[in-house]
Amino acid sequence: MNSNTEDIKSRINIVDFIGEYVKLQKAGINWKANCPFHNEKTPSFMVNEEKQIWHCFGCGKGGDIFSFLMEIEGIEFKEALKILAERAGVKLSQYAYNPQTADNKNRTLEILELAAKFYEKQLWSGAGKNKILNYFYDRGLKKETVKEFRLGYAPPGWRNILNFLTGRGYKTEEIARTGLLVEKTANSEQGTVNKNYYDRFRDRIIFPIADVMGKVVGFSARVAPGGDESQAKYVNTPETEVYHKSAILYGIDKAKQKIKNKDFALLVEGNMDVIASHQAGIKNTVAVSGTALTSQQLEILKRYSDNIKMFFDMDEAGQTAALKSAELAFQKDINVSIVQLKKGKDAADAVKENPKEFIKEVNNSVSAMEHFFNKFFTNYNPDDAHGKKIIAQKLLNIVKNFSSEIEKAHWIKKISQKLEVEEKALAEILNKIETKSPSGSVKSDSENESGIWEAEKKIEVIQREIIGLLLADSRVWEKATEVNNEYLTLLASQNVIFKDILEKGKLAEFKFEKFLDILEEEGRKEDLRKIYFQSKYQFEDNREITERPFEDSWKLVKKYLNEIKKELYKEKLRIIIKDIAKAEKNDDKKTVKLLMEDFSEISQKLN
Repeated sequence: MNSNTEDIKSRINIVDFIGEYVKLQKAGINWKANCPFHNEKTPSFMVNEEKQIWHCFGCGKGGDIFSFLMEIEGIEFKEALKILAERAGVKLSQYAYNPQTADNKNRTLEILELAAKFYEKQLWSGAGKNKILNYFYDRGLKKETVKEFRLGYAPPGWRNILNFLTGRGYKTEEIARTGLLVEKTANSEQGTVNKNYYDRFRDRIIFPIADVMGKVVGFSARVAPGGDESQAKYVNTPETEVYHKSAILYGIDKAKQKIKNKDFALLVEGNMDVIASHQAGIKNTVAVSGTALTSQQLEILKRYSDNIKMFFDMDEAGQTAALKSAELAFQKDINVSIVQLKKGKDAADAVKENPKEFIKEVNNSVSAMEHFFNKFFTNYNPDDAHGKKIIAQKLLNIVKNFSSEIEKAHWIKKISQKLEVEEKALAEILNKIETKSPSGSVKSDSENESGIWEAEKKIEVIQREIIGLLLADSRVWEKATEVNNEYLTLLASQNVIFKDILEKGKLAEFKFEKFLDILEEEGRKEDLRKIYFQSKYQFEDNREITERPFEDSWKLVKKYLNEIKKELYKEKLRIIIKDIAKAEKNDDKKTVKLLMEDFSEISQKLN
């Protein structure tokens, strides 16, 4: 019986699947394309239909259909498995519903999707049919655009969505988890707490918010025209198990492929700006939607392009937001430019008035650093000492965010020439700024949590090589469980992965995909897929893909085990040398003699 992953891969052709993301061309026995994960002019991205794998000879990334989806959408293995299983029509018995985990999330997504349909219905044939539709048309939106973005309307009333969803069999507590309801508690005369719920969105225009895969995860709701203006203009879904505002970009599901194709994302402020830009033909547009740009949102955009064009309001608040966003993007080595309209309009109004002019201005965007450079030299006087000081401080506070020393040097030189100040003086100021607030580079989450990465020990590298060899060849794996090798046993006692490989190999029939299905810890699976792929296939200079013979793999296993033995001996020698130094310091001649004997014995074994 096939494992879940084997069954899925047998039903989905990797060429067809990857071909939906990149344009593939036949090249001998392979298919080629420009790599979607790095910029290149000559195609080095290859897909092998026979082996159902992909590999880029330029950036070195590669894997199977699962790793491709994980890489291009920035998702974890479990999510990729569920998406591909749905596509292949494979039932995942391993991930059956349970009320604590997967089922809760699935039920939440079901409720949100149904709510989106309810709000759409209210717009097209319900309470919003005239007033709200006319508002959209007055804003310049076409009927097709309104439908494409699934815009809707939440009618007045306290329990419309609640009654609709409970009438479809969902419990109030389930609906509350989606953020659609507001909880109101009251104490009864008996001293017990009563929970009452009412609709969060009432008499509001509804903008469904989707994740990168197009699933509705929340809503943004604008007060309806003529509605209660004393209330907040926009109300958004609160944080839930599926909606995390710091990781959401409005329109990303529709824009991601266009961002790849155009090699830039247009970042605007609001939902209507995104919709209007799409209608004008700039379909690579997204918005932060009610929050400042975050590191997570930039990581999402960076999957698709290293270039961002920002179109924020030209008022002080908009320019402050643009500056902070640009600084954060510079830290992630993203190229940023600014769209400047001659008139201070938002994107929606600009598109409505003159879509061709708006497109022209987007195409004529200027680099963000150039934009702020000109702005500060205009706002402050570069001819007096105080003005020079302010300009230098403001510009160097931006320069500190560049990860490239070349870019820093370029701007220091340009500021120096314009201010008529020596480069050395500016470099010293920049050094002081960086020392006080080191933000020239951005650490990954794992680095922030555990400190600076330490260099990997050689023995850990060797262990990973052995793991790869075992997983890549079932015969090597099986033989490793049969031989009596003290160092394999030692590795199994110290390394959980090694222990699982040796103890669960037989249960998995020494097949990698079945072994992954058996593993309980999801976090390990992505790492193991990379190790497996790197070990199983060799990619030659002529772009041939070969597999290592069993005999060669087993020889390598024995070689690596011997290297582990040597590393362990070296570690023992290092400890003995330290102990000898201590004993000599204490004038303990007897201990020194014994340690020297041990040192001599281990040295002989090592040699």
